Amino acid sequence: MMKPIRKLYTIVGIFIVLGICMPTASFGQTLAKGLDPYPGAGIFAAGDLGETFLPTWVGKTYYETQDDPNNTFHLVRVGNLERQWTTPTENYPVGDRMHIPWKQDIELIEYTPGINSFTTSSDPRAKDYVYAFETSHVSLPPPYDQRDLGDDGAHWVDPQKRSQLIYSSEGPTNLGIYVKMRVRQYTINHANMNDFIAIEFELTNTGVLDADGDGNPESTNNRINCMVMNMRSEPINSMTNNNQGRRGASGWFTGPTEGYDGTPDEDGYPWDVPVNFTGPAPSNLTESRTFSTASGKQATILWAPDGERELGNTMNRNRWYQDIYAGHQWIAAKQGPLPENGSSVNQEDKKTIYDSHPVGENEQRGWYTSVSKGYGNNDHNPWENHVLSMGSFYANGGRIWDRTAFDLTPDPNYFDTSQPFTPGDPLSFVGIEKPEAQRGRPNGSMQYSNQWTQNWERNNPDPADDWTEGYSFGHGFDGDFYVGIGPFSLEVGETMNLVLVEYAGFRLQGARQTRKSAQWAYENSWNVHEPPPMPHVKVEPSVNVKVNVKWDDVAETAPDFAGYKIYRSTAFPEFNSRELGRRILDHYHEQTVENPTDAELAEFGVPNNPNISAAGDFYRTQQGGAWGPYKLIKNIPASELSSYLNTDGDASQFKYTFEDTDELVQFGFTYWYYVAAYDNESGTIADQPFTSLETHKTNWNGRSGLWEGTYHFAEASSFFPTSLEGQAAIGANFVLAAPLADAQNLVSGDLKIRVKPNPYKKQALHDVDLEHKLLFFNLPTDTRITIFDVAGQVIDVLQFTGTNPNDGTLFWDMFSKDGIEVSSGLYIYVAEYPGGAQTGYFSIIR
Repeated sequence: MMKPIRKLYTIVGIFIVLGICMPTASFGQTLAKGLDPYPGAGIFAAGDLGETFLPTWVGKTYYETQDDPNNTFHLVRVGNLERQWTTPTENYPVGDRMHIPWKQDIELIEYTPGINSFTTSSDPRAKDYVYAFETSHVSLPPPYDQRDLGDDGAHWVDPQKRSQLIYSSEGPTNLGIYVKMRVRQYTINHANMNDFIAIEFELTNTGVLDADGDGNPESTNNRINCMVMNMRSEPINSMTNNNQGRRGASGWFTGPTEGYDGTPDEDGYPWDVPVNFTGPAPSNLTESRTFSTASGKQATILWAPDGERELGNTMNRNRWYQDIYAGHQWIAAKQGPLPENGSSVNQEDKKTIYDSHPVGENEQRGWYTSVSKGYGNNDHNPWENHVLSMGSFYANGGRIWDRTAFDLTPDPNYFDTSQPFTPGDPLSFVGIEKPEAQRGRPNGSMQYSNQWTQNWERNNPDPADDWTEGYSFGHGFDGDFYVGIGPFSLEVGETMNLVLVEYAGFRLQGARQTRKSAQWAYENSWNVHEPPPMPHVKVEPSVNVKVNVKWDDVAETAPDFAGYKIYRSTAFPEFNSRELGRRILDHYHEQTVENPTDAELAEFGVPNNPNISAAGDFYRTQQGGAWGPYKLIKNIPASELSSYLNTDGDASQFKYTFEDTDELVQFGFTYWYYVAAYDNESGTIADQPFTSLETHKTNWNGRSGLWEGTYHFAEASSFFPTSLEGQAAIGANFVLAAPLADAQNLVSGDLKIRVKPNPYKKQALHDVDLEHKLLFFNLPTDTRITIFDVAGQVIDVLQFTGTNPNDGTLFWDMFSKDGIEVSSGLYIYVAEYPGGAQTGYFSIIR
């Protein structure tokens, strides 16, 4: 096995990289901006859902070509900018390595007969459709002759509070539509508020149509006639990162499935939750079941026999129970511009060209959006994507998964099909709508087809948790998951705005709550309850080789501040993923008992799916990480803070300190800590009551909550920070280290250099994820370690130059100086330090 990047690093010190992995071509010039390889992109990682947004006027994705109208497709690329997942791509939960989709995009497509004179497609329909995109030649009249390239990236609305992250950018398109984009994320954990990201668009038609983007407009008075938008994703539910922060392992054939939940909620309104999730491997689905839908129909689903219902497993190599449901949906379209502050909730609805509500409300919630499974290799096919984006208004605009079976006549539930129209021409449907009182739900997309492959949200103890209306469809590399809105028209000079939300949660119930909380936040004009400001945190070894957690008092500026909680997650011991895994992620803040047992912690959260039936050894134990599971280790009411005052030299920056002396805290092991500030207010968020709000895990190990160039675990990335301050800001893994040794103690024999574990067997307890490392400790500055095999051949030479008094350790990744992974055997090391040398032995058992 070859090692692509050569690295030596101390536990919390500086690391050296020889051989830098550069970003791909369109971003290679951006290194001058420092740690930001993608300037102008909006990268979100402050909540539990991580995501990346790259508008077309900021940059192009890896398979687009700048200024080529036949090879540019996306209004916004969402994640996976260079096929390496170097930034979050529906990364859930933040702090873990897993991304849900292969790719995601937001598209805007216009239909006007004859609008496309540049297409190279042989399909005659292509001449009637155009994607919205930017080229360097597109120029719009003032005040739309500018490009805001989002140079601030995703940033805090209030840097002191750190409760809401926001990103904004704006630019022109070839359709003459000037686009403003605003994205926001909350950090509060209550009611799944940090599990969604809200994306707002403001669209203004300037009238300047330059369809091919060559700088020579075809019209300066162009009306937008039949515009749709969609967000599409290709769910694989299993892409991970390696320690370079680039593409790592993935797990195919574990049952990625998409669907739509139109089940009535407690008010009788559709939940309106498009989702994708992971079921058992398709090869396990050898049986079938029938059930009654909410609309009284009998539906058939595929089923796995007892012992083979391995639900929520995204990667067979891991076999962890995750059961993540994620998706996206359009929740509003309004007349006029976006308000500078707040949401557009009080503005007039922007109706579709068919006189319908843009999305549907109350008992019609979601009726007028379109949700379907698309087809593979259709990025170059704007007509097909336009059809899927407004598919509900056709008789079959994707209701059946067969692109050759489209029925592009108007949907008879909504339109009077006795009136004249032209199949395939959506503009010819205008004016033949039924009278409003006679209009039914348009059914041309898959939304309410009640065609199912898998549905595991059945037979719940509470029937309200069951999924009883909608559809599901399995995924391979055979198409995307489409959620569309429209069609709309825009007169010259007219402005509208739209709101899209992306969300995730544990099981369908979690996704439902997140979707509900997003709607609640929008309807409250983005004004939500806030906890106290988030503390700034520092984590370091104590003189007792335990852990000191320090924090400042910024939270105490809140008038209702009530105290702090300290939480810890550990890489060892491993835990039962069905007991302490994703199911408690949204409930850390509910803990009140310090140092709970696993069984006590497992009482929090949503129950596991009752339909699981797997072999006893199928689900494996899982390591903890920056995502959790976090246990409350200390609750400090405001009245007791005087007992935790910091008297060290950094007391002016970090007022308080707590030493974690638990027996679980051991030298050489990896930990993540966060400090939450809580208040004593009470209220309700999206029907979820609270008597106190607290900050979440955003500040683990001193993390800033902003994107710092790469992931917290990507120590082999060229963008990983080299300073202690930078490593704190990124939330780097904290490994409890032995202090820097005094060389004179080695010379006198009072201390010896040690190596652990010895022997090394398969994996050390201090290894995290895919790591394999030996640990040398009791090292003084300027120590040279030469490693030999038993034949006397030099295997590797390590140099320790650390000066941090809290860190006298060095990891060896067990690769030779030639980049070859070493084999099992006995090895000799010679450690040379100022004034002396020491010889020792260790063995490796693979």
